[in-house]
Amino acid sequence: MKIQQSKSARSKHSLSFYMVITAVLSLLPVSSHAAVFWDDEMEPGNTGYGTVMPTTGGFDNTVKFSGAASLREDFNGTTQGGFEDRTLPATDDLWSRFYIRLSPGFVVANQTKIMRNDTNTGLMHWWGMLFGGRSVTVQLQNYPTNGDTVNFYPNVGDGILTDNQWICIETRIKNNTVGQADGIVEAYKNGALFMYHAGLEIRKASQGTQNAQFVSNRMY
Repeated sequence: MKIQQSKSARSKHSLSFYMVITAVLSLLPVSSHAAVFWDDEMEPGNTGYGTVMPTTGGFDNTVKFSGAASLREDFNGTTQGGFEDRTLPATDDLWSRFYIRLSPGFVVANQTKIMRNDTNTGLMHWWGMLFGGRSVTVQLQNYPTNGDTVNFYPNVGDGILTDNQWICIETRIKNNTVGQADGIVEAYKNGALFMYHAGLEIRKASQGTQNAQFVSNRMY
């Protein structure tokens, strides 16, 4: 996978899913000023996710979107196959792009996790599919207050993942200015916006999350 200096990043998925990912920091609210943190096609010496911890799966060079390989995670119907972490410079505005491919007959569990955006506080945000559905969703954990979780669903388009084809998903979470409700959650499928939620007060001084910044991604 290749990434330009734009507000985005990528992944691949198969009962198995296959993935590759890139993370981007938007330094200014214009894409020409974005900075690429990393761009990973599973090339030797550039594995991106340096520590792979799958219970089953691993790198697969037979089913791939481009580059050297994809990351394959095998599911047993109840749990995810594993995860891979990648740290990144602290930022308030994180875009990610991944290509994902579900195997034929892929069964979504109560929660099928795809990616987690981690901060340096208790705020964690989970991208995946819920309750047997095929639409990409995101859960903001410890939002709006510590101990709470809010599910955000597609609201402006089709976020459904179909079997046996590569789908490009781009995600963004922009932290709010502390004291203001100007945070944003958005996502695109093959370039088309399918989720947009604005006016969010994600960070709060009253919750001790006023200094939260994104510092890592975890792929499941």
